[in-house]
Amino acid sequence: MTGQRERLYSSSSPPPFQPWPQFTLFCSASSASSWSLQATSPTPGCRNSQGEKLISGTHPVRAEGSIRYSVLLLLEEETEGFAEFVRSLHGIFLERGQPFEILVVASGTEWFARKELESLENTRASTRILVMPRGTTQAISLKAALEETSGEILFVCGSYPQITSQSFAKLLDALDSDTDIVTPWRRHRVDPWISRVQSRLYNRLVGLLTGTKLRDLSCTVKVFRRQVLEETDLYGNLYRFLPIVAARKGFRTKEIPCDHLQERGRSGWYGFTEYFNRFLDILTVYFNTRFTRKPLRFFSMFGSGFLVVAAVITAYVFFQRVFLGRPIGGRSVLLLALLFAVLGVQTAGFGLLGEIIAFTHGRQKREYTIEKTI
Repeated sequence: MTGQRERLYSSSSPPPFQPWPQFTLFCSASSASSWSLQATSPTPGCRNSQGEKLISGTHPVRAEGSIRYSVLLLLEEETEGFAEFVRSLHGIFLERGQPFEILVVASGTEWFARKELESLENTRASTRILVMPRGTTQAISLKAALEETSGEILFVCGSYPQITSQSFAKLLDALDSDTDIVTPWRRHRVDPWISRVQSRLYNRLVGLLTGTKLRDLSCTVKVFRRQVLEETDLYGNLYRFLPIVAARKGFRTKEIPCDHLQERGRSGWYGFTEYFNRFLDILTVYFNTRFTRKPLRFFSMFGSGFLVVAAVITAYVFFQRVFLGRPIGGRSVLLLALLFAVLGVQTAGFGLLGEIIAFTHGRQKREYTIEKTI
């Protein structure tokens, strides 16, 4: 079932109550929107005709905002040991003694997720599956997951642990009142050397263009406040750049050294398409973080370069005509100068058009976040 929240229960009758130390899951087998979490023990009551639990026999239980942590697992491919990873995460958050929920975002991996989670009897009350079409980007998956969860703090990771369990706890503890995003730095990496070299060059290039000092943007694991994802515009493959994009809104990021585990994803050299897409992503972040409000400056850089080349070629032809007596007619280099001049004017015109659009529609978009009012 695509785009619709799926449950591990499929019977026509409501599943039994499963009380937890911090919260209890009340559910309805007929409507996905009636599932909710109550941060107390089950309250005596009855069920309506749809099988919803009622408090005092009147209204279905809704407890929005009572969840402290929302754990989002991006399941994009079938990964060995996924069920054990979910079990370990459940234990980590259960030890913290605060209400939490686990949402598996299955992008084309619905049946694998069902099969893996069916064996986790003790985690059913806090684990759900959100089915997305195959090929859905991480940014879109997170935006959809945001509407299906209510946790104050979002813990995002992939389908396998990239860092140790102790590092997970370090990330959660590092999210204090002065921090909005916590991202890991896999300091002592254990993957192949070619992957380490590529990652280092990639992070340095991003840092050079954006002015950030983050050393591990490729790690999927991140911990951040709900407000960050609500107020940050993410699309495509920009999730890896969340700290950079969010910094433009005033959110603060902390990078924590963590212990790396052996990667289970792809390693070695990638295809040309992958490198080209990564380059386009970097260019997108560079433009969005520096020139969204002033596109004329971005396009003027290229337009000025084209015009300078056209001016140099024209000066060269003029010098040969005046001092060396060489005729101008029939020389293709003059057409090349004209081509660069036209490109320069057109590129600058694109920037001017973008400036008009930004001025007209940009006033409706808030690009700041109020931290507090004293």
